[in-house]
Amino acid sequence: MRFLENNPTLSRQLANPVGRDFVVGDLHGCRALLDGLLTQVSFDTEKDRLFSVGDLVDRGPDSAGCLALLEEPWFYPVLGNHDAMLMAWIYGRTQDKRQRDYACAFARNKGWQWTKRFTQAAKYLPLLEQIPLVRVVGEGEHRFHVAHAELTNTLSGDSWTDALLDASAIWAQKYFIVGFDDLGTWTDHVLWGRSLIDDFKNRAQKGQLLPPPRQEALSRTYVGHTIIPPVSDQGPLEIRSHVFLDSGAYLSVLKEQDGMGLTLWNHTENCGFFMDDPEKPAGNVCASITKAR
Repeated sequence: MRFLENNPTLSRQLANPVGRDFVVGDLHGCRALLDGLLTQVSFDTEKDRLFSVGDLVDRGPDSAGCLALLEEPWFYPVLGNHDAMLMAWIYGRTQDKRQRDYACAFARNKGWQWTKRFTQAAKYLPLLEQIPLVRVVGEGEHRFHVAHAELTNTLSGDSWTDALLDASAIWAQKYFIVGFDDLGTWTDHVLWGRSLIDDFKNRAQKGQLLPPPRQEALSRTYVGHTIIPPVSDQGPLEIRSHVFLDSGAYLSVLKEQDGMGLTLWNHTENCGFFMDDPEKPAGNVCASITKAR
């Protein structure tokens, strides 16, 4: 079995008839911020569910605490590129190019620093191998998705739709991936791609017409990977049905940049909360997702 072929490409969850569904941005070892937010929203572990856009580990102070979330029955993550990098490092030496590239990226990002302190990281490998690349939640007009980076390739115009996801249609395509900066398939693209946000920024700088917030054939898709701090009166950025929730939690915890923190989105009630200090109350992000800004 080659690297990442154990991980499901897609997992389906039924709608939640008894509680709320939350989606959290990239954690990157910031467990205290998450715990603070869950307390603020009175998260009920018996009824509510927490979906994660991935990147549990690296950069922040408590990757071990974030990995421990994999043991919780109410926690539903997708795989992030940093989680995949950890897997590649745990597997060790190989002839597989993709695994070597991911393991080298783990070393470049200094993942070895926290794994040297936390020697039990490898015990989570079986749980990491079960994390899907995409989650599809619910059906019909209530359907939504969770992925790490993006489900669109603006260079080629290719994009996942609900129908393509249901058919598992285009995973094997191979091409150059913006953000991965190498050839890869949609497996790599879902973990690393940044074509959508790069296109948005380029259009904005040139004063061109911005892409629409919604893509008719793709249900709302929560993603992370690219840090986009929310604006309190407008909510998270939405482009072509992708809602960006990575708001730079680790930069806040490490006191490296103001205006950063962790975003927790309440999908059920269409509102969000933002925290940059676990000792302070969470702030409200927005009453609803409205339009791209």
